[in-house]
Amino acid sequence: MLILVIILGWLAGAIINYISDVLPHTRRLSYPFCSNCEEQQPLFNYFFWPRKCPHCQHSRKFRTWVVEAFLVASVIWLWYQTDLVMGFWFSLLLIIYFGIVVVIDLEHHLIMHPTSVFGAILGLIIGFQLHGILDTALGGLAGFAAMLGLYILGALFARFVVRRSQSGFNDEALGFGDVILGGILGLILGWPAIIAGLFFAIIFAGVISLLYLLVTFFARKYKAFTFIPYGPFMVAGAAALIFFNQYFINAFGGQ
Repeated sequence: MLILVIILGWLAGAIINYISDVLPHTRRLSYPFCSNCEEQQPLFNYFFWPRKCPHCQHSRKFRTWVVEAFLVASVIWLWYQTDLVMGFWFSLLLIIYFGIVVVIDLEHHLIMHPTSVFGAILGLIIGFQLHGILDTALGGLAGFAAMLGLYILGALFARFVVRRSQSGFNDEALGFGDVILGGILGLILGWPAIIAGLFFAIIFAGVISLLYLLVTFFARKYKAFTFIPYGPFMVAGAAALIFFNQYFINAFGGQ
């Protein structure tokens, strides 16, 4: 059984890697291709070893191995949990969705509409199961509204910086994909647990950003207004509540 669980974890990681590789470039689920020469990859070569492009001999990203190792460990952990509020299969599906969002946002600074549509459907199903219609809807609205407010403030701040410094800075602190993700996480967490989820996201973002600034400062590689994707922190905040701190959801009124 453990071998089957390990294989399931590897398959879940392979799905995340495949979607993260093709979706940002083709905007659809297409045949896998080499990120270096863009030639199509044989399926066996793409999903198994040696995982080098037969055309240019370019190796797959190191992320490929990290994701698959993490998913194997995660699925093993899930399998031995007895108190998963969503059950094993919904929990696994949620981890796959979270993984796709995180990888694409880290690599492309983008939360894509196809993943948002899937996340909204998954969020509605999970939310109705855990919280009922009202708390699910309120959670989605609260998450969307909170992130929309931060999005507007971030856009105003960016304009202020440009006017004061007359720099070429044109990145927004948050993208609208983060706003949609806030709504999706609100559906999953429900009301009022989404408030705790966003609070955790802010804490995680603050700690990681501070560490990043310290490392780059002492390494003399610091650059002002460096863009740090916010989606992974939002996912981390939600995952902390769902998988590790279920009593927080209960304390904030979840089922």
